[in-house]
Amino acid sequence: MSILLQTTGATAFSLLPLVRGVGLVLAIAAVALFFKPLLGGIFRALVLVVKPRLSKDQQAARRNMRNAKVLQRMTNSSSGNASLTAELRAMAARS
Repeated sequence: MSILLQTTGATAFSLLPLVRGVGLVLAIAAVALFFKPLLGGIFRALVLVVKPRLSKDQQAARRNMRNAKVLQRMTNSSSGNASLTAELRAMAARS
């Protein structure tokens, strides 16, 4: 009987670090889940520090440049059709 208790005690004692490790992982997961909104906000703030957003004027300038390039490509591709080319040039002049 004493050998059985010694074996059981040794087995339980050897599983203690595993149980402690699993408990630690579960505790960290619970804290991370509880503070998820805060951690998400901190992550977004760090992203904005590394890569700031463009201002409204910069976004508009980039959009206008992209539109002008698209119209230029369309004009170049339709060089055989004079009416379509004229219409595309009129659209480019308005923007």
